[in-house]
Amino acid sequence: MFSRSTEYAIRAVVYLSMKSLEGKRFGIKTIAKELGLPEPYLAKVLQHLVRNRIIYSAKGPNGGFYANEQTRNISLLRIVEVNEGLDFFKRCGLGLNDCNEEKPCPIHDEYGKLRDGFYKSLSAKKISNIIEELEAGKTFVDFLS
Repeated sequence: MFSRSTEYAIRAVVYLSMKSLEGKRFGIKTIAKELGLPEPYLAKVLQHLVRNRIIYSAKGPNGGFYANEQTRNISLLRIVEVNEGLDFFKRCGLGLNDCNEEKPCPIHDEYGKLRDGFYKSLSAKKISNIIEELEAGKTFVDFLS
């Protein structure tokens, strides 16, 4: 459903938000290894997140990428918006340019409800919610094993 960049971004933001609690910073090699992601591609994703103030980075011997309280309070929708924009939530499910309320495609109503529900879910789900669910054992990610 999401682009690879967005998938990597969400995983990296959750990882950094969980691991940066004590002011720690992490290098790209560590993050890529922990998440099992290709380092060069992940580096580009992380730099994009830094430019958009989702996560942060510092240079120097104690440098690296990190998250803070502000990061933990962002929604998944914000990460999607930064990586792919929000046009998905306006498009027709069949890709028709002229689909609208007056001239609906065959799946207009059903798709609209799903799309709008997904938008609301992504808006409501904060990084902090994901961390809480992970810590409570309700969900999982592979870097915690």
